[in-house]
Amino acid sequence: MNTSRSLIGFALIGVLSTLTHVCVATLCIELLGARPPVANVVAFTVATMFSYTANTLLSFGQRLSAATAWRFGLVAGAGGVVSTCITWVVEQAGGHYALGIALVVTVIPAFSYLGHRFFTYRVR
Repeated sequence: MNTSRSLIGFALIGVLSTLTHVCVATLCIELLGARPPVANVVAFTVATMFSYTANTLLSFGQRLSAATAWRFGLVAGAGGVVSTCITWVVEQAGGHYALGIALVVTVIPAFSYLGHRFFTYRVR
């Protein structure tokens, strides 16, 4: 798979996945009366499933499989841990929360892309 094609596809799918998360969370809260934490778990799950499917087929040109789904989930989970650690370190250092958010939105997409490129979708 062409690196620039997979990177551009990954970025576009990331934007769509984020929009999916926001829409699902909002619908769960506004229409179903779900509490925000519950709505965000549902939204994260839906957005991650969308992201896995779209990235597997479009960005990385592979077939859906249990192996790539498992590895995708590991990378997504690791990204969640890394983003939490980044914001915790910034807070402990006395930094403004906006710095933590700025670091997360710049570091995590790169972390995720590299994790998926070299782990989730590595050629065997």
